[in-house]
Amino acid sequence: MSLNACVSCGGRVVSQAREAAVRHWARQLSRQARYPVIYRLLAGLSICAGCLETLPVIGDDICRHCGRDQESCEGNGELCQDCTQLHEEALERNRSLLHYNDWGKSLLGLYKYRGDERLASFYGTLLAVTFLRYYDPAQFTCITTVPLHGKRLYERGFNQVDLLATELSRASGVPVRSLLQRTKETAKLSKQRGRIARQESMREAFSWAGDTVFPIAGASSYGPSKILLVDDIYTTGSTLRSCATTLRAHLGPFYEIHSLTIYR
Repeated sequence: MSLNACVSCGGRVVSQAREAAVRHWARQLSRQARYPVIYRLLAGLSICAGCLETLPVIGDDICRHCGRDQESCEGNGELCQDCTQLHEEALERNRSLLHYNDWGKSLLGLYKYRGDERLASFYGTLLAVTFLRYYDPAQFTCITTVPLHGKRLYERGFNQVDLLATELSRASGVPVRSLLQRTKETAKLSKQRGRIARQESMREAFSWAGDTVFPIAGASSYGPSKILLVDDIYTTGSTLRSCATTLRAHLGPFYEIHSLTIYR
């Protein structure tokens, strides 16, 4: 596929035809001071005007914990129905950019299972846009990723999320650190039935793999230091919460664990 082709439909990426769509999304997704940065990120995406216009972007009315679109679910006004049942969460909150629809499943599968490297840049840029939409990079100590089990890594040949984190770090200036390892081989979450089964499968699935000595954050005018946990998709949140629990157990209360995904 040509480098100038749309990663979604294969059509030509013509910048002049995309200008209105880029400006629209830059206005929708940025605070005023960040408009120029988000505009440049969106303008650099390898996606045609038609596909850019129809991106399934999550709106502003979201669950304050998991980032789910509140217009499509029931909740108490601030939390979705699922999050009202959570207690003492190690994961502070999650934020995502896109609805996980059939288009997203197809495109993400092309990246994860067929290794289309252009999508690493595409998705990494979308993560950067999401990060700037919801977070202040200056408050984060580092970015870390959800690791694959060794067997899955061998089969796939790469951890797709590691490449996205590298792109995100380049755009945000926040360094990437490998803090976790996967110690439990689990079935793909798509093969597991029900929320309870997913939660049980991810219990104690990760262990600390960072430096023996990790800087202990102190309280500041901004509050606790923050770690950004990155994955490609938030489904039930079981994987991200398991990772956050491991991080919190090692790092203690001086760090907040926030997560960022492309799809929700």
